[in-house]
Amino acid sequence: MSNETQMLADELRHVVSAFVRHVRVATATVRTSQHETLELLNTHKELSIADLARLRGVKHQSMRLVINELEQQGLIERQRSPQDARAQLIVLSESACLLLASARRQRTEWIAAQIANKLDEAGRADLQKGLAALHKLL
Repeated sequence: MSNETQMLADELRHVVSAFVRHVRVATATVRTSQHETLELLNTHKELSIADLARLRGVKHQSMRLVINELEQQGLIERQRSPQDARAQLIVLSESACLLLASARRQRTEWIAAQIANKLDEAGRADLQKGLAALHKLL
């Protein structure tokens, strides 16, 4: 792998990370352990506490505390596992779904405003090309 490719990869990592952080701060949708847990549940629909802990890279007891806090806030619900009646699965509540949708909408609106205010037609075309390249990397 060429040094140029390594430098491009490092710059991409840096710019994407900085952009995501900036958007979250500007829209007051900063990630927390609770928000990351909600996002995982949104992606996977239902998970056990053990699965959530593994996916977040934390101890089971730490995840149990996060789940208890989210439950107290009415953001998650516990359901019996259809495979094992003794096991519980964690799912998002309706209010959590609305909260996540609102945060995404805020971020999208902020990004759209930045594009409209800071990029001319050529800049928007460059952005579309860059997005096409990013899609290929996925």
